[in-house]
Amino acid sequence: MHFIITDSGVGGLSVCAYAERYVRTYGFTEPVRLTFANAAPENDYGYNAMPSREAKLQTFDRFLENVTRRFHPDSIYVACNTLSVLLPDTPYFQRAAIPVRGIVETAASLLIGELDADEERVALIFGTQTTIDAGEYPRRLLAHGIDAARIVSQACPGLADTISEDREGTKTRMEIEHWTREARAKMRDGGKPIAACLACTHYGYRKDVFAKALGGATVINPNEHAVDDLFGGRRGGHHEVEVEFVTRYAIPEAAIEALTWFLEGISPPTVAALKNFKHVPDLF
Repeated sequence: MHFIITDSGVGGLSVCAYAERYVRTYGFTEPVRLTFANAAPENDYGYNAMPSREAKLQTFDRFLENVTRRFHPDSIYVACNTLSVLLPDTPYFQRAAIPVRGIVETAASLLIGELDADEERVALIFGTQTTIDAGEYPRRLLAHGIDAARIVSQACPGLADTISEDREGTKTRMEIEHWTREARAKMRDGGKPIAACLACTHYGYRKDVFAKALGGATVINPNEHAVDDLFGGRRGGHHEVEVEFVTRYAIPEAAIEALTWFLEGISPPTVAALKNFKHVPDLF
């Protein structure tokens, strides 16, 4: 079975890593092929830099059409909050012949579970400016009946890039401490327990830093749980997994070094695919 996992960059590669480890550890009902397809047009020009929502939709829709035509996947998982918010409005999604899911569904479900389990908890949602501006998480929580006073959204401009480039972590820690202070200041009652949602796939790489900055609060990294949506809990006797990484631009060495450090303990085959990425300039 062939799964495409995509992100507007490389943060979602951790979803691919967890998926590979799942199949290698528990098996699946058939052999699995995982293709991580980078949906960003250029290293220095991504969706957050595009001038309008329409431009983002057109680019992402073209990407989905092209990778489907090129790779013939059985399923697509959008391991990116920015793109998950756009997904339902793409022409591709509205006529998709295969299952297409996004990480916002995964994350929102996990967050709602934490808030339902403790009605005192306040949700702190950390994401890119585009994800926060879209307001999808608060809409889902409000629709579920969560009081608006229990919802805090915090954009963290530039943090995803810092995490990708800062293996040592000093700058990352300073930025996370800054944004968590900003989020805490928005709470009506600072003494309430917190359920923090890392609504950007890059942020999961530094879950421990968020947890420390938030004083041991519950921190949700949906990357870790995406396998539930990918495989539906199915297990089997096939442990074969093929992993490949395709991208329209060459991945910078600093990003490769940082991601290798983050992921080598989870999935060596995913790290190998990253280091041997397939440069496909006409990917979309």
